[in-house]
Amino acid sequence: MLLRRALLPVLMLALVAAPLSGATAPAAAAYDPHYTWSDNPSPVVLLLPERMVRLRPTTFCWEAPSEPAPGGSIGTSRCVDGAEPSRARLADVERTGKIRFWFGRPGWRWSARLTSFSHPRRDACTSRIRPVRVSAQRFDLAPPALRGTYRVRMTGRGPEGDMVVSFSWRYGRTPGRCS
Repeated sequence: MLLRRALLPVLMLALVAAPLSGATAPAAAAYDPHYTWSDNPSPVVLLLPERMVRLRPTTFCWEAPSEPAPGGSIGTSRCVDGAEPSRARLADVERTGKIRFWFGRPGWRWSARLTSFSHPRRDACTSRIRPVRVSAQRFDLAPPALRGTYRVRMTGRGPEGDMVVSFSWRYGRTPGRCS
């Protein structure tokens, strides 16, 4: 019994201290995507508070770094013209505020078109938004004006080429005009 009383406070202290000592490292590592320039395009990574969502381009033209060759260097580029994914194949995001995203190469510009799944022909339920650059590789995508669920089609252009990625965004906690 005496041994239990002596060990209990030590165990409790260890349980409380363990999560506190490592809490910042996993969170910081989870929000620090990495990409090395190669012949495969960088993913677009949505940096949500609870998780990261990696989006692969469906359509792209991508220039890889040049490789040394006798008498100079050889550059390679690749273009893929993929089909727009169905709604069922899109990554789902629920968010009531802006969405921050990351891209692995600096110098890119982005635009986004948001189209309501329920009312794709209603002008009020379609938006064009230009994401705001917050650092060389991070951008903020502002939310649409009206609540609803949208197909977000983002187009990026930069020194290495261009690309298109898509995802589904449910904006608002309750259904709205564009739900």
